Amino acid sequence: MTKVIKVTSKGQITLPVKTRERLGIDKDSFMAVDEIGDYVILKKVGLKLKEISDTVNKEARSKKITKKDIEKAIKEARDEVWAE
Repeated sequence: MTKVIKVTSKGQITLPVKTRERLGIDKDSFMAVDEIGDYVILKKVGLKLKEISDTVNKEARSKKITKKDIEKAIKEARDEVWAE
């Protein structure tokens, strides 16, 4: 069932209680966010994602890969995947 929620001035949203309960999302949960066209996709992820992220960040820093380099690579990959 679709729920309509409001975005605050800080860009925050509140997930409905029933959704949080059903998915086991609590105040210490991590969420992955992705965009697909006009859709924003949220996915509950475990702490492993944070650990992986920390490892990737450390490795990127050691190889002098910037955030801009990563964003460019992601954009190119998405453009390739979603090309019509």
